[in-house]
This record gives sequence, structure tokens and C-alpha cells, in this order.
Amino acid sequence: MLSLKKITKQYNGFTALDGVNLEVEPGRIHGLVGLNGSGKTTLLGIISGQSVIRETGGFSGSFEFNGKKRCFARPAQASAAGIGMVHQEFALIPGMDVAENISLSRESVKAWTQRLLGRDLSMIDPKANQKKAEKILDRLNPELDPNLLCADLPVAMKQFVEMARELNREPLKMLLLDEPTAVLGPADAGRLMDAVRLAAQKGTAVLYVSHRLEEVAACCHGITVLRNGRVAGCLENDPQDPGGRKRMVSQLSALMVGKKVFQKARKPKTNTNRPPFLEVASLSVDKPGDRLDHLDLTVYQGEILGITSLSGHGRTALGAGLFGLCRARGRVRLKSRDLTRFSPEEMIQNRVWMLPEDRREHGLLADHSIVENMTFAPVQTGQGFVKKGLPFFRGIDQKGCRKYARESVADLDIQCRSVFQKAGELSGGNQQKVCMAHAMAMDPDLLFVGDPTRGIDIAAKESVLRLLARTREEKGTTLVISSGEVEELRRICDRIAVFYRGQLFDILDPERDEADFTLACAGQREAL
Repeated sequence: MLSLKKITKQYNGFTALDGVNLEVEPGRIHGLVGLNGSGKTTLLGIISGQSVIRETGGFSGSFEFNGKKRCFARPAQASAAGIGMVHQEFALIPGMDVAENISLSRESVKAWTQRLLGRDLSMIDPKANQKKAEKILDRLNPELDPNLLCADLPVAMKQFVEMARELNREPLKMLLLDEPTAVLGPADAGRLMDAVRLAAQKGTAVLYVSHRLEEVAACCHGITVLRNGRVAGCLENDPQDPGGRKRMVSQLSALMVGKKVFQKARKPKTNTNRPPFLEVASLSVDKPGDRLDHLDLTVYQGEILGITSLSGHGRTALGAGLFGLCRARGRVRLKSRDLTRFSPEEMIQNRVWMLPEDRREHGLLADHSIVENMTFAPVQTGQGFVKKGLPFFRGIDQKGCRKYARESVADLDIQCRSVFQKAGELSGGNQQKVCMAHAMAMDPDLLFVGDPTRGIDIAAKESVLRLLARTREEKGTTLVISSGEVEELRRICDRIAVFYRGQLFDILDPERDEADFTLACAGQREAL
């Protein structure tokens, strides 16, 4: 189905891919793994016809798809050939609803108008499109309402819409998946992977790109490892062999990094005498697709509180409600004082900051430099990198900005040419780390973090988790981390709150068994 031989790609003298070979057969799921900056995104760009490849000089090597030599100049050509792609950064139209996005460019039309006016001028049949969307969503996430606007959806729900749109494609000969489960918890990821397996069983070739090595080992028949733009190894895998998955993950990790990788938990220091820092009572947040309903929750000073749930059960709504991004009502006390309103201004005045889950839409200035992205908020709010000059005049401490950016690049191992490179040119994982540095630059007393390790490789995850733990230990920052990655929350959190249907179901100790978290996310407890 897909055959790539000696693929080489350069950007302004930098070699992103160097002689890469890759084969994917119909009906097989092939994994593609590697650290951020190893060339995965560039390879997907070549296969899917992303315009940036052509605009930067194209590529060399042999590219065959479905028995024909190919060189797609734009995504429409790849799509016409039967290639669908689920992007890590969503390619949805916010002003359209779920059903419209799923059927976009492939809409069902009213037959009589097509006979009378032709396909291009025919009338769209909304009911038929909605039924088609509901049928696909039943396989992925039955709780997702096809009438909701995509702009209002939490990130996890957007991922299901992306997947549904590509599964709706006819014919679908090859499916490219770029971090398809990065924003999903275990149960939601299982649903999506089941849909991927079903597509493969129907003869679709699948190229599965992910940093979740356990998932790759559980679903892929073959796995190619990229390191520094080259193939570091290509392994055969039996996804039906649970006993071999641990060995496969170890092999992949070593090939990706060039050495063994250890995930060592830094256990938080607990303090049972901490005073309350944030108290919410009967807090309801009308976030479409992820509402909260009469939440009662206390966050203690200096703790790391984890929040987890299945997608759509409210784990992303707390920070959004407090910052006034969604309609919220209820009683909130911060630092023993009642909040008078929910707004970004009120939060910033109280030294509260939020790192959003959707970095591309809400956390990044893609056309600005890395240094500008890392220091924008403190400069604009006057909380950092400002030098005092004449009365009523504030100058930007450019030297301090550059120093902070360079230290953050080194500390978080951000792969970039310089701190003046545009943030939009970085890989998704490196963009996430830029957003992390931006949040830390605000030096908040309370920090809300949404999916901090989304799209980040195994080595970078350690850097981010250590940074979060160190921020609490060195600065006393209180953190609220919402994530579907329960295992990561267990490693750094003091307590983990589990939401179910928009309400607090339970608060569990990180030492509890993984099964307890799985049951709680489903609204169940083990019988005594």
C-alpha cells in the first residue's frame, strides 16, 4: 500500500529526514515512534501532501502509494487518493457543529436537487448527515452530541470528531494517526483504538504515531523508530501477546533515546496541616460537552491536586469556569476571600494562572518567537521582565526575556534553532514545553494545568513532571492538574479527585490500586 525509500528532507540546511525507509501493508497497523524533533511530523507531512513540504523545496527519494509513484502537492490530492489523517493539532471548523464537521466536503444532499441542479448546486440534507454522524459516533463516543458546536467542545471531544470525520471518508485506503489518544484517558483511548483495529480489519492501512508506547505495542503489527531523522530500528510485533508488550516498550524506549530510560517518580512531600487555598461550593460550569454540576472541592495550599475523569465528565471545566471562559455560578473562596466575579483579571490579580489544554488555540502565538511566547503574559500584565524608566513608562527587559527563554530551552530540552524561531514551526511536543515555560514565567501562587504531557515523548515527560514537582517544592506553588493520564497523576499528586457526570465522585490517594481509579471514572466503587 505505502512504500517509502530513501526519503530525505531538508529545511534551510537542516536535515529533518535522512534516507528513511517505511513500508505499510493493507490491513496492518504500523507504528511510528521517536522523540520530539525526530522527523515524524515531517514524514506525515510528505505522505499527506502538506504544502509546507513543497514550499520548502520538496523532498527526495521514492514515494509509492497503492502501486503508483506519488508526490502530493497539497492535502486534497492525498485525500482524493484515499488517505485520511487525524492531526495532532485539530483541523476542525469551530463555527460548525459536530455533524457538519464530520461530513464536510462529503455531505449527503437532497436527491431531487441533485437531479435538477447537479451536485455542486444541490441542497445539503442535514438530517441525513446527522444520522451518518450519529452512526459513526456510536462506535467512538455515544455521549457526544452531534449538534454541539466544535468551538465549544473540550479537547478530548474534538479528538473523537477528528477521528469520526476520517472514518466517514469513502474510500479510506490509508489512515494516518498523529497522537490520536494524547488527550484521552485509558477508557476513551480504548474506544478509539477499537475503531482503529476495526478499520484495519476492513483492509485499511494504518500508520499510528504515538508517544504512548504501551498503546503502540498493544495495537501495531510493525513499528519503525526514528531518531535524529534516521531509522533507528524497525521491529515486528505481535499485539495479541500481552507478555511481550513490556519487552517491546523497553526496546522502543532504548531505540528512541539511544539508551535505557527510567521513569522515576518524585514522591511529593505531604503536609496534613495545610490551610485551604481554594474552596468551591455548589460550583456549576456550563462548558459545552464537559459541564460541572454543583461541585464542592477544597484545594490546600502547596499541594498538587490531580483531577481525572472520562472525557465529557467535567475534568477541564474548573479552571475555565474560574477564569470566566464559560458561564459559572456558585461560591468560590480564594485565599480566605470570596471572589466577586469570575474573570481573567480577577485571577491574575490573585496570582492565579491557567495553562490550557488546547495549546494551539489558546496557549500559543504561533507566528511569534519562542522568547515572545514565553514572556508575553508577564510583560503584558506588568508582573515580570519590565524595567522602570521615566514616569509612566515601562520598558521591556529584553535581556532578561532572552535569558529566561534560553534557560527554559535548556531546562526543558526544547528542540529549536534559537529562541527567536517562530513557535509555530516547532513540533507539537516542543510547543507544549514552550507553553509550560510561559506559565512558569507568571510565577503564580495557584496554577491550573490541562494535560501537561500531551504529545510529549517519554524523555520530555520526565522533564515536565520534574518541573511541576520542583515548582511546588521550591516556590510553594499550588497546582491543580487535570489529565486523563492517571499513572502520571499518581506519580506527582498528593490527592486525585475523580469526576463523574460533572460531579466529584471520590478523592483517592495516589497509592490506591489502578483498578480503583478505573472503577471511580466509571462511577463505581469496589464492593466491601
